[in-house]
Amino acid sequence: MPTSDVTAQKQALANAYGNVLKSQADEREAERAAEKARRRAAKRPRLILVAAVLLLSVVTGWTWHTRPDWIFRPTNIAESTDVREASLRIMMANAAQHIERYRTRHGRLPKSLRSAGAHGQSIQYVVDGSDSYRLTGTNGQVALTLRSDQPLPAFIGNSFALVTSRRTP
Repeated sequence: MPTSDVTAQKQALANAYGNVLKSQADEREAERAAEKARRRAAKRPRLILVAAVLLLSVVTGWTWHTRPDWIFRPTNIAESTDVREASLRIMMANAAQHIERYRTRHGRLPKSLRSAGAHGQSIQYVVDGSDSYRLTGTNGQVALTLRSDQPLPAFIGNSFALVTSRRTP
């Protein structure tokens, strides 16, 4: 083979090798550019997500702090006098049942509502003799008295119906 053919082949191989190297370098550069674009594109939704979470946290905090009526229903709706009286009658009847249960178990009246297991800060308990008592209760402007000789069903009346039919907030 003549040297010019060998040189031409070497030159062609060198050119082909150079083209392959250049092609690989171009591919690597294209991959780097694509990866950089992917990272940039991935950061944008992450930034939007962080901003949305931050905004949601601020709105939630403001809502919880200010408690607007259009989200949180007002809890202190004034009850009617009838409902207050019915609630008081039920509380007093409950206290009377505790007292009677105590009397049945111990054979005597309790010294206080608390010792009978009853509660109700607005109810006062007074012992009238050895076998009778009186409960006096208040609920706002409503004041009632229940004596131990009064039958509970008559005292309660339709209180349960009134309380359950009231408007809830």
